[in-house]
Amino acid sequence: MASLNKDTSADEPWWARGQEAEPTPVGCCSVCPVASGCPLRSESAVRCAVTGDQPPPPPPGIAPDLAEAVAETVSWADVTVAVAERAPNRDDEGNDVDWGRLQPVRNLLSIAVVNFVPIGGTTAARWVADSISSGGITAPVLAPLGFVLAGTGAVFLGQLVPGFPAVVCELAWKALVHTGRGLVRLVRSPRGWIITRPALWAAGIGVLIVSWRAVTHFLTGAS
Repeated sequence: MASLNKDTSADEPWWARGQEAEPTPVGCCSVCPVASGCPLRSESAVRCAVTGDQPPPPPPGIAPDLAEAVAETVSWADVTVAVAERAPNRDDEGNDVDWGRLQPVRNLLSIAVVNFVPIGGTTAARWVADSISSGGITAPVLAPLGFVLAGTGAVFLGQLVPGFPAVVCELAWKALVHTGRGLVRLVRSPRGWIITRPALWAAGIGVLIVSWRAVTHFLTGAS
């Protein structure tokens, strides 16, 4: 009996050699690195349903995790586009969504003013931060309020002094009243954002500056 391990290929006639069955054709999706996330993949497709061409095989030595990550990225991109297309274009009250309500021009202009326009040697945002650092969170409000009350109180009481100072204080009081009424009308008008919006941004950015200083002090151990 011939050995089971004997190679019998040499005994085969020459015309029978090389007649092995051809491999079954494999679809182009089998070599596509993002096939797992493609909703149009097909095991029998010979051309890509997305690009119209057969995709190239993955680079040699490509990690399976990288191919899966790419596939997940493609899937999440498709989901994001689908959600954006199906997002409601009306609010809870049935009104059309108006992105202009964010008022980017006003906000950006206010941010630029409080950060770059110098006022008394500093900027509004930095003044708020310095006031909070030296006097507490209420200092940016109480310090200007105290200055205004002290000035108006002195002018009001000056009207009771006899002589020329009373005349000067009376004129100054009328000017203060007129200016105060004008500021109130301006704040309540459509142009009131010129005052209120920079004030809000100065307060918010000032708090952020103080917080950043505290974080930097904690991380670096500065004295």
